Amino acid sequence: MPRRFAGLGFRLMAVMGVALLPLAILSYVQGLQTAKLAEARVTNVIKGETLIAANPLIAEIVKAQAKSATLAAVLPTVLEDGDEAGIASCRRLMDNVVQANIGLVTFAGYVNTDGQMLCGARNETRDLSGTEAMAQLMTDPGPKIAVNPYGPVSKTSVLIVSHPVVGAAGALSGFAFVSLPHTALDQATRATKGEDAQPLALMTFDAQGSLLTSSIGMDDAGQSLPVGRDLTSYFKTGGKSFVAETPSGERRAFAVVPLQVGTLYLVGSWPANRLDNTILEGAFPAFVFPMLMWAASLLVAWLASESQVLRHVRLLRDRITAFAAGERQLPDLDMKGAALELRLVGLAYERMTEAVVRNEADLENTIHQKEVLLREVHHRVKNNLQLIASILNMQLRSARTSEAKDAMRTVQDRVISLATVHRELYQTSGLTDVRADELLPRVAGDLLRIGSAPGRRFDLDASVDDIRLTPDQAVPLALFLTEGMANVIKHSWNSGAASSRVGLSLHRIGGGMARFSLGNSLMPIAATADDPPMQGSDGFGSQLLTAFSQQLNGKVTRGRRGDEYILEMDFPLRPLTEAEERAAPQSADATAGGRLEEGS
Repeated sequence: MPRRFAGLGFRLMAVMGVALLPLAILSYVQGLQTAKLAEARVTNVIKGETLIAANPLIAEIVKAQAKSATLAAVLPTVLEDGDEAGIASCRRLMDNVVQANIGLVTFAGYVNTDGQMLCGARNETRDLSGTEAMAQLMTDPGPKIAVNPYGPVSKTSVLIVSHPVVGAAGALSGFAFVSLPHTALDQATRATKGEDAQPLALMTFDAQGSLLTSSIGMDDAGQSLPVGRDLTSYFKTGGKSFVAETPSGERRAFAVVPLQVGTLYLVGSWPANRLDNTILEGAFPAFVFPMLMWAASLLVAWLASESQVLRHVRLLRDRITAFAAGERQLPDLDMKGAALELRLVGLAYERMTEAVVRNEADLENTIHQKEVLLREVHHRVKNNLQLIASILNMQLRSARTSEAKDAMRTVQDRVISLATVHRELYQTSGLTDVRADELLPRVAGDLLRIGSAPGRRFDLDASVDDIRLTPDQAVPLALFLTEGMANVIKHSWNSGAASSRVGLSLHRIGGGMARFSLGNSLMPIAATADDPPMQGSDGFGSQLLTAFSQQLNGKVTRGRRGDEYILEMDFPLRPLTEAEERAAPQSADATAGGRLEEGS
């Protein structure tokens, strides 16, 4: 998991978000219900306003429908005889309908199924057979409302309301119709309402979406309709309110109201600022408010957790991290304002750090005292060994035979070498562990310096890895080096150069093993047939090398390689955790003593 998602703050927000989610869902559902109620309210308001504004127009259309239906009911009786008297009565009836001044009817007439207008107001007769209007009437006989943009009588755009006439035998005999001029309908509509209450336009349509009337004129009606909207889809659903743009780019509120379902529909267009159209436009979805509430709740929860918990936890974390990294000079932990539980944790932390610092100080004092004591002990051991070497030197001067002098000189050299090891071993940087790259070059350098004489100089080439040794490995390894250096000093050959080369190395070879190597130059092979002997004629030096290698669990190889004599030992490195507590298979003194007994 990424670190930014693993923090306490993110987890608290996640848990609180899940806990608050049911409230957000409930709020969303309530928002949907509220939106539906508001939409219904707005829809009803705009529909009601449209119906109120269109009331005069609706009244005129209803009157025309009533007149056409009345004529259709009366005409079978008037035209029963089918003679000239019946035709004359039909004409008088049509004149009376027009002259009664009930509504805005300007013409009335009757046309039979053959398309012949047998009687009409003002004695008008016409042949309508073959016309599209007649074909539509015969195809679907029934009450209809149609538009004729060029009325044959009035010579203007008229609205024609027709009704089928059924004879006594129940057969269709023709159609009774009345016509209403659009100009008169527009004037009647404008005269009943103030200009501020008037919508942009009132238009009527039939079920096929054909425009029947327009309060702004039939020619201008198209500029007041919504762009890209199919009005017939709203006719099928029983009406709808919506907001859309007109061809001129103006936003308007539209209401579609069925006046006669399946036959006549009314469309009203209002200024967009007339009504609250936010819901109709869908600019504020129902889920936005619940989501904002949910986000605000999460923010409040995060701020609360930040002020009450997270900032104190971070402060405590920073102090613990710094203390664990070794920082001991830390400012006081300010947990003011934190909850009781956090203050108790902070108090426990302060007490713990105080105890740790105090114990560390006591431990450092103890270690320092032990270090001083240990260094003092080994300093005295070195002094005692040097005193023994001095006594041997005094005894050496009183020896009478050369064999005794050589034996005492050999013992003196080993005592001096051991004193050198003790001096250098505890001058390295570690106590529980010893750095080989500090110890071995110092011991080798001191021994070569002691063994140098006029005409015999040595050049040390040391390459030692930074290997940490336990003291029970460092001591036998240093003594192993001491015995090897004795052979180096005795048998190195400088071939006429100013100094002899001495090579010393200690490297890791993998598998937890290390390889010690000591080499010195020899006389060319043509001058000597055998490898140089080890120090001492009795092989005592070889016994010591074997004893020290056994202490290290090492494997010794030695021999001539070209013009060099190489002494190598592979041994395992012990874990530093063992330190001085690991018991060696055999102590150095016991092993050396056993070898001495074998050699004597």
